[in-house]
Amino acid sequence: MAPPYPADWDDDERMSFLFSAFKATRDVNSADWDSKMTFWMPLILQHAKAQGMVSVTLRQLQSHFTRKGSTPLGLATVIQEMLRRGCLYQESDFVSRISSGWVSWGVRQIVIKPLQWTLSTILGGQINPDEPFVILDALKEQAELVVKKYQSSPLSSTSLLLDDEVYALCKDQFLERSTFNLVLLQLQRDKKICVLQRPGEKLVKFVQGGRTQVTPIGESDLGIYELQKSQKLLSLRVQKASEESDRLKEEAISFKRAGNKQQALRCMRRRKLSERRLSELQNKLDTVQSILERISIAETDRMVVSAYEMGVTALRTSLKDVSLEKTENLVDQIQEFCDLQDDVSETLARAVPGDIDVDADELERELNEILQETHTEIYTDLPDVPLGPIRAGGISPQRLPTVQNNEAFDMSQLYVNLPDVPITAPKIPITVTPERNRDAPRTPYLLPQ
Repeated sequence: MAPPYPADWDDDERMSFLFSAFKATRDVNSADWDSKMTFWMPLILQHAKAQGMVSVTLRQLQSHFTRKGSTPLGLATVIQEMLRRGCLYQESDFVSRISSGWVSWGVRQIVIKPLQWTLSTILGGQINPDEPFVILDALKEQAELVVKKYQSSPLSSTSLLLDDEVYALCKDQFLERSTFNLVLLQLQRDKKICVLQRPGEKLVKFVQGGRTQVTPIGESDLGIYELQKSQKLLSLRVQKASEESDRLKEEAISFKRAGNKQQALRCMRRRKLSERRLSELQNKLDTVQSILERISIAETDRMVVSAYEMGVTALRTSLKDVSLEKTENLVDQIQEFCDLQDDVSETLARAVPGDIDVDADELERELNEILQETHTEIYTDLPDVPLGPIRAGGISPQRLPTVQNNEAFDMSQLYVNLPDVPITAPKIPITVTPERNRDAPRTPYLLPQ
């Protein structure tokens, strides 16, 4: 992955200034000094994180930031400033701060020489181009990823792990084993893991879910580890014995078909011994698994009891100032105030200001009068109904034509001329929408037969 260069990396004039050496001290030109530091320090950290690196050397930085054949001249001064601010740590100094036997791991296979390489000599200007410096922020990010991978893996149910098992779990995260060792050192520094080195193996214990710090490795952890180790060994032996029994069975069948009875019986005899050994191994494996299951149940019970204790403590704290007598008094007071509120509401409902005492019969008689007046107004000024036969346009009434012999009926003979619509409309207090009146079809009058 290419280093994340800033936008002004292509500006020759700007980069010529940034690639130049620092002044002897900051007091000579503080503006130039701060400008260069502001550029190089974030760039080094971004570059390391992008590359997945947790430590860098001066030679590596010079190689990565070479531009058009030019190498930055002030990187040694930048490293000194980052050391002073705590952004970088000399790797040997970082390892020596871990209070354990981890120094014997030989991180990067180097021999730590505190008297020769110390922080004071680094700040004095003596920087070995190949001396690694730990980038603390990048190291912490990688350490958090390792813990997340462990907690989301099937290995999270295992109390103790070999360091090789942890490395195999996170192998795709690290390019080198030395980087993985530094990450484990940071995890121990943050009290996220404990490490126990025994002859031929290094055991790692991770912090369990819900806790902030790992508990020390105890006898129970070692006992569980030995049981799990025995379980793995017995499982392998059971599988091997089962495969051997199947193989002897196939050989006996083969010899029997070939007519070699003696060899077939010999294979069957060996198969009996293999099955007996398989049965013994299976019994031992069942016993170990039963013990581990009981230990798991006991651990679950312990966590439940601990949760009960915390719950009881919380309840005791919450009910510290609460008593039955106090609660009963509060309930009585609440009931008393509720009854008082009901009485006040009922009293206010009875006293309605401005209420008029009127006879109901009188009100009903007045309502009937109003309805009668309205009815009379509707039927006022309507035209009179004609009493005699209808004569429209001087034409006498006609009878409906008769239909004989299934002839077609002429509908046009039913229509007659209607009288003209009066110009003055009757005074009817009824509102008719114009749209409905305009669209309504005219209904013809039918002459009586």
